Formats: sequence, structure tokens, C-alpha cells
Amino acid sequence: MCVNTHVWTKSKFMGMSVGVSMVGEGVLYLSEYDEEYVFTLPCAYARSILTVPWVELGGKVTISCAKSGYSATVTFHTKPFYGGKVHRVTAEVKHNQTGNIVCKAQGEWNGVLEFTYSNGETKVIDTSKLPIIKKKIRRLEKQGQYESRRLWQHVTESLKAGNMDAATEHKHRLEERQRTEGKQRAATKTPWKPKYFIKEGEGWVYHKPLWKAH
Repeated sequence: MCVNTHVWTKSKFMGMSVGVSMVGEGVLYLSEYDEEYVFTLPCAYARSILTVPWVELGGKVTISCAKSGYSATVTFHTKPFYGGKVHRVTAEVKHNQTGNIVCKAQGEWNGVLEFTYSNGETKVIDTSKLPIIKKKIRRLEKQGQYESRRLWQHVTESLKAGNMDAATEHKHRLEERQRTEGKQRAATKTPWKPKYFIKEGEGWVYHKPLWKAH
């Protein structure tokens, strides 16, 4: 299984909340079936930012697979102002050629999800009990100069230690360095050449997805 995703964000303030729209899409590749599932991403909302902040997801997500002929719409429901539950989702899976709904789902995206199929069968999955596989990454000293974990390591360490002043200072240094490098490129009319990504439409796509490298 491989995932390739490109995304950029648009933010807006909404009173006591901040909304972040995820613009872009991802591709999940299942090598066993040779299928590619193209999916969009939900919006994220930071609530009660001046008191006790908490985060939720909202909006509609689409998932489609050209080879199988099936697609799905997943709706992340934001919590009502009064009452209601957090992290609720509902979903429908349909066969594109016939338009028939073959499966419906409801529940919590970070908890219990119940699936009901068109033949009457049901299935329940508790996402909180699914196994977690720790990702394997290269050691920092073996990573490239601009790889995220190496580039932001001091910011990350400061955040983990709860030192917001140090995290802010390290972040400021990185941003100032990037601005300086940008001005130098502009002055010498040197275009920026991405190393790992190519432009496709409004997004950037990794140029060597693992499933295309073998």
C-alpha cells in the first residue's frame, strides 16, 4: 500500500474559531489489486481558541477508483452549537455505472463505525482498537538538508519540551533564512527548482511514487 498526497491550505478566522481548508488530493495505491483510489481531504477547525481549544474535522470528502468503478462520499459533521456529538461521520458508497448505493456507514471517525451493505449485512469497526504501525524513517544525520524532520528538528524538540519561546525563535530563524534565499534567487533571476515534486494543475505531485518505481 502506498499513498501520494499534495495539499496546501487556506485559513480564515470565524469569531472564536479558525477554519483551515485542505486544497489538494491524495492517491492511495493498493498493490495487491493494482487499484488507485483518489481522495480529497476534510477541513479542520480549531474551536474556542481563546479559552480551551479543541479541534474537529468538517466538510465532504470524495473517494473514487476508476478501475473498480466505485466511489464514495464521506461527510464529516461539525458539532452543533448546542448539544450533539463530536467527530461524527456518515458515508455512502455507490457503483458509478448503475448509481446503486452498495454501502452506508455512520459513526465516529476516531471511534466506532457501523457499515450497512445493500444485501442487509452489517459490520462494525472500532478504529481506536486498530493496530498502529510505527513508521520507519532514516536517521536525521542521513536525511537531506531540506527534509522536514531534519529542517524542523529544533522546533520539534522545543515544542516537545514545552518551550514555546525557543520554538518560536527557531521557527523565526528558518523563515528568515528562506526569505533571504528567496530574495537572493530573485536578485540573480535564478528559478527555484523542486527536487522531488512536479507541478500538476494547482498542486504538486511527488515525481516518483513507490508503485511507479518498481
